[in-house]
Amino acid sequence: MFENILGQQKVKQILASQLKRGKVPHAYIFMGQNGVGKRFTAVEFAKVLNCTTNDFTKTDTGACGKCLNCEKTSKNIHPDLHFIDFAKQAELEDEDLEKQKTLKIETIRYMQKEVATKAHEAKWKIFIVEPAEKMNAAAANSLLKTLEEPPDNTIIILIARHKETIPQTIVSRSQTLFFQPLGQNEIASYLMLNESLSAAKADEIASLAEGSIEDALKLINKSESEGLALWLKLKNEKLYISDILELSRGISKDESVEYIDAMIAECRKEFKLYPKNAIKSLELLTQARALLLKNVNTQTVLDNLLMDLCDIKNRYRALEI
Repeated sequence: MFENILGQQKVKQILASQLKRGKVPHAYIFMGQNGVGKRFTAVEFAKVLNCTTNDFTKTDTGACGKCLNCEKTSKNIHPDLHFIDFAKQAELEDEDLEKQKTLKIETIRYMQKEVATKAHEAKWKIFIVEPAEKMNAAAANSLLKTLEEPPDNTIIILIARHKETIPQTIVSRSQTLFFQPLGQNEIASYLMLNESLSAAKADEIASLAEGSIEDALKLINKSESEGLALWLKLKNEKLYISDILELSRGISKDESVEYIDAMIAECRKEFKLYPKNAIKSLELLTQARALLLKNVNTQTVLDNLLMDLCDIKNRYRALEI
């Protein structure tokens, strides 16, 4: 069961055992870093629950993947599979997706109305709330009411990177499953099989991906990969001045802004989780971008930027030790 899910053996064993026993909790928290399969696992779980060919209490094969329910679930178009996320909120508010910073009470109330209705085509209704840690206080309190009196045949799956901002009252009413970073060999094998990469290239990308298949796939895309690879090197590897200068000189003048844009995108992700650690890096990147657009000497800007970013990384690493 769950053969399509990469890694996460413990999570798969827990879910499969619950399905076989016919005792499925009404609420889960899928916890872990981005790109390790939390959302995909939630969809696969929904597929098994509503498969009309295979009975999950009687078979180890999981979903058939071919019945109408399975096909619709795989395409994320099943009327009983609901995604409560920034995209849905933007649709409800008729606003740009980029403006969505928190999940609001109005979005949770919309979900509650859907929870109260009967299933359209399947036995189970599944609601996937992501990112759960971005619910504001009012939204979390509203969701708690649903978790306290869960309707039959309804499952709510909260997807989050960390639970510090999720109220304990919600955590205590949900089963938390922790998703581990994927192994380098798992990612490399996936890339060779699904992206037709050579073993050497797949292993190189997997070594930079920090356990995230999402980041690994970004690294394949050249428009994003170079900047992301540079950011990960600065963040994770022990670099000497000669290494930093070599990296800086490897960036062409024409691509310098694109590199910085890619690093800014990654830094903004970290800022949402660890603002104190990331704020200075984000300031340096933004300042460097502005200097480049003013035609300040590219090599000088890049040299200083990478030096400063490494210095910040080393200072925070020393504090952790």
